[in-house]
Amino acid sequence: MRKAGLLPIFVLAGCMAQDPSIRPLRPLEIPTAAYRDVATTALTGSLMYEGGCLLFRDDETRVLTVPVWPAGSTFNGTALLYHLPGKADQWLAIGQEAVLYGEPLQWNTLPGVIYGPVQHQCGAYAPYYVGSVRPAD
Repeated sequence: MRKAGLLPIFVLAGCMAQDPSIRPLRPLEIPTAAYRDVATTALTGSLMYEGGCLLFRDDETRVLTVPVWPAGSTFNGTALLYHLPGKADQWLAIGQEAVLYGEPLQWNTLPGVIYGPVQHQCGAYAPYYVGSVRPAD
């Protein structure tokens, strides 16, 4: 009986040994990057937290993306504190209409060591670097 109880632990350990850089996201972990003042596109929509991923749903296209926020931004489960260097931090609530200015990214352009866990958990959606944000109202 004791041996049967240890079997799932060995199976899980074997999965983790395949790629030790892949791990589950920590609760409320969001992808961040050094701030860049870039805005090639604008998306209007709202934030949602599904499956441990903070996502943005574009109202026009209904496409979901994984926002990559400027370093210093944090998420508490119901709202995101958006950090813009040299400006006052701004709160964005889940479900609040907002406009994100930034640029679409590809997962293969982001370093796997840092973004591997995010891609593993949220990789069904493309990343989107957020250069600035404002409420849509």
